[in-house]
Amino acid sequence: MRDALGYPLPVEITSRRAMFDAAPDLLVHGQWVCLNIQPDVTWPVRPQSLRFADHRVWIIPITLEDYPGVAINHPPEMTQQEAESILYRFLSVLSWRENAGIAVAYRTGGNLPRMMGLNKNVGFAIRGEFDFTEVICPEEESPRIALALMREARSLNHYGYAFLSLWRILELAYPDGRVRTDWMEATLRSLNGFGVQEALATVAAQGITDIGRHLFASGRCAIAHATGQPIINPDDPRDALRLYGELPLVRELAIRAIEERFGIDTPSTEYAKHLYELRGWKDVLGQPLIAAIYAGEEPQTDQMLDLPPIHVRLRECSSYGPLEKMIPERIEQQGQELSMVYKSTDSLVQIHFRLALTEERLKFDLFNGLYIHEDGSVAAAEHRREIQRFFRDYMLNGELQMWNADTGALLSRLDAYLPLNMMVDLDACNANIAAAEEEVERRLAQLQQL
Repeated sequence: MRDALGYPLPVEITSRRAMFDAAPDLLVHGQWVCLNIQPDVTWPVRPQSLRFADHRVWIIPITLEDYPGVAINHPPEMTQQEAESILYRFLSVLSWRENAGIAVAYRTGGNLPRMMGLNKNVGFAIRGEFDFTEVICPEEESPRIALALMREARSLNHYGYAFLSLWRILELAYPDGRVRTDWMEATLRSLNGFGVQEALATVAAQGITDIGRHLFASGRCAIAHATGQPIINPDDPRDALRLYGELPLVRELAIRAIEERFGIDTPSTEYAKHLYELRGWKDVLGQPLIAAIYAGEEPQTDQMLDLPPIHVRLRECSSYGPLEKMIPERIEQQGQELSMVYKSTDSLVQIHFRLALTEERLKFDLFNGLYIHEDGSVAAAEHRREIQRFFRDYMLNGELQMWNADTGALLSRLDAYLPLNMMVDLDACNANIAAAEEEVERRLAQLQQL
């Protein structure tokens, strides 16, 4: 988060009163249900809300007085258990996105979102806020349970119980034991992640060739049962050390199973695929046109596009006047790319960008993608001020977003912009904005003299 001049806002833990002042909707009386979480995961210091499972879920920030957590003001027809279930499901999705465990410490609630008091002043991991631009909400039970088990496993500090939670994900994804074993054997060598290669080397050094069978017998069964050998002995540190060393294998297998069987990508896989750059635009274009472009064909004359007006924004930044409700002006096919031009509602500002369909990339050049038609008007001066502000914010690691102005659907988003071989002079950027504002005032004064 940044202030009006682009300088970073401090990420500081504040008071309960400051939290309510920042989000007055939290003071609305109702039927609140709250899940207080253990403050050992990176958590926001500012309240947030989002739509999840067709209900408004609140992020309750960490304060100097209370536990952090999540809350929902549920309607009268919803039971407390149903409200808690939505919050638990949301925490499981959040845990998956953040690659971290989220353990629930207490359940509270009442006519207001009252959290449990916290007698702790130091040792927190904090952040400004979460990025809720796109949040999954699985509808089927199996992926919901898989994410819940992953959150549980990541929240546990007992290696054996964490091992069992991860193994349950494998059983959920591959109920047939033989199929599961074959899949594990085929997948193990392609795993990566913290501790995986070390674990594979340690197991191989013991002369073990069937790693899947080893994990089942010496891990899952040895933890869950005491009627045969081997048995995990809680008093034997060698058993705990072995489980700790082999846990990365089961963890990464469970992650891979969630991705492959339930179609839920990890954040790193999402970043590698970057499908979010064109996902919304592809819905607009339609599959027949996309297939024709992939094949290198020219679109047919009857393939008319109804392009929507768009908002061009940067995440966590206030909107930019001329970039709101922009209307399509031109679209042109260039090989397997679509070159698009949108203009402001008064036609004074243009934005140029390309949809590289085969690359799954939105291509936008900050230095050659925005144009202002200077006609000497007050509007043109105001637009220049807004474009100068956009330039500054984009250079400060701005995250470009394009939204369908009619439906509110996200059309495209880019990762944070990283300037290459240049230094951002924030004072100079603000001076340009100030100069543009002075020009606005000058032109307004001229109008008043007429």
